[in-house]
Amino acid sequence: MAFVDIIRADAYERVRLCDAGDCDSVYIDFSRNGSKRYCDSGNCGNRMNVNAYRRRRARRGTD
Repeated sequence: MAFVDIIRADAYERVRLCDAGDCDSVYIDFSRNGSKRYCDSGNCGNRMNVNAYRRRRARRGTD
């Protein structure tokens, strides 16, 4: 049904590929401002946010 809504609204830019490097999932971004980057399957968003946090902490040299 989500694809039908996208076709009706002519909002094809809302169909995206997940930005996680190891995920090939396609999702529809229903966020208000259209800024969603990760799919909901596989918990990609949470995993990528945790990885970014750990990289920032490692650069600061704190644990």
